[in-house]
Amino acid sequence: MGLVLGLHVLAWVLAHGISDTNLDGYADMLENFAWGQNWAWGSAKHPPLFAWVTGAWFAVFPHLDAAYHLLSYLNVALGLFGVYRLAQAIERPELALPAVLLLCLAFPYSTLAVKFNANAILLSAWPWVVLAWVRCVASTGRAGVLWSLALGVLSALAMLGKYYSGVFLLAIFMSSLASANGRRWFATYKPWLTLGVFVLCLTPHLLWLQAHDWVTLRYVGEQGSDDGVSWGMVLKFALAPAAYWLLPWLLCAWVYAPNNLSLWQRLRGWPQRLLRSWQPQGWGDTLFWVAILPWAITLVFGITGFVELSMPWAIPIGYGFSLLWLRNLSLGNVQDPSAKLTKVFMVWCALVVLVSPWYAWHQAQNGTPNHYLPRREAAQALLATWHERYPDQALRWVGGQWAENALLAFYGNPALRVVPGVPDQFPATVTPLPHWQQQAGLLLCPLGPVDKPESSSCEQDMRAWLSAQGQTPEAIELTVASQGLRFPLHKPFAYIAFAYLPPKP
Repeated sequence: MGLVLGLHVLAWVLAHGISDTNLDGYADMLENFAWGQNWAWGSAKHPPLFAWVTGAWFAVFPHLDAAYHLLSYLNVALGLFGVYRLAQAIERPELALPAVLLLCLAFPYSTLAVKFNANAILLSAWPWVVLAWVRCVASTGRAGVLWSLALGVLSALAMLGKYYSGVFLLAIFMSSLASANGRRWFATYKPWLTLGVFVLCLTPHLLWLQAHDWVTLRYVGEQGSDDGVSWGMVLKFALAPAAYWLLPWLLCAWVYAPNNLSLWQRLRGWPQRLLRSWQPQGWGDTLFWVAILPWAITLVFGITGFVELSMPWAIPIGYGFSLLWLRNLSLGNVQDPSAKLTKVFMVWCALVVLVSPWYAWHQAQNGTPNHYLPRREAAQALLATWHERYPDQALRWVGGQWAENALLAFYGNPALRVVPGVPDQFPATVTPLPHWQQQAGLLLCPLGPVDKPESSSCEQDMRAWLSAQGQTPEAIELTVASQGLRFPLHKPFAYIAFAYLPPKP
């Protein structure tokens, strides 16, 4: 198992090191880094767990894209190891390795996992919550107490990862009602001990929310649509289990065909095995419910218009899919698919690495904006210009366009405090920047590619704010381009920044 996880992490970190010249184009990962500076119990958009993880990681590791990619795939490895342990907990250890090998081929655990954010953190959190729940239901005595405590703590961590985990915890609650053992569990002290620990662990976050005008919950509420149900998105989410997990699903049903069949017989029985892989084994089939309900409950919320569905929500829902398929297809079948799946996995890892140079070349030749985005070069140029113009002023904070402004801290000076907009604009959403009036700062506004400028009010907003502070906006205008063999096209990007200088005493 360790070799499989190590090879999975190594292949994808190496592949992205070859193909990617930047973090994600939406600056989500820079946003994580900026939030991770505060160590607060919340943020303007999400609960804080993934920001804490990012902050702790970069307190130790260098500020490099490769280090961030390593964090992304170690997060995946932790989740996959949780699935491995879950298979053992449900007394199907022979399915543990095949289940992990199949998930390694799914998009949420491979290509999509490179972006570490609130959705990705659930890949590692959810399997361990289910594992703790299974152990808690089955354990008695001291073990029952310990697993109840673990379930409460892990459930709270899942909620601190993203509020979407509430759907997941509802799925566990409903799955408990489906089996006799689960119903008997509610008659013991264990679920109530779990609930008490869960509430206790979330109390600091709830107090933070109360003190900050419930800002995170308001952000969640604003994500809905006033235009009714988006049936197109409902259809997409309904097909997500087949789309995101298509390759391992097809492979699982193919591998479990009897060996003595001809190619035509194998193909003819393939659709039947694909359908059988999802079937429940009666109403008390706990594995079926715990695997299916996160997707089904979310879909119901979307159909009723309670929420507007988003495809990234589907990233963590498939942690139990491969276990369900394997359980169903292995009934009455004694063959072990591990050897075949291991060979496929090895070939898959090799292809991932071998294709990455072509993908890098494809992005370079097509002028993909995120490939040419000169974040590191811009950070170094802006800091150098600051030191030339204001040699006696120590730069302490950076504001401007969130979260692209975090490039100055991540690629330049990690001691810089990153704030959204300007220091006094969002007092309820970030930990207040202490004494910012006496500290020099820089307001950054990326303008996009020179040949296709981006439309933004950032420049006008920053000029107006500085004028309101009684300062004359002093612009720092830069045009920066990525250089080297990986950038055959000349695609310069423009930036404008404004200095905030503290009033002289």
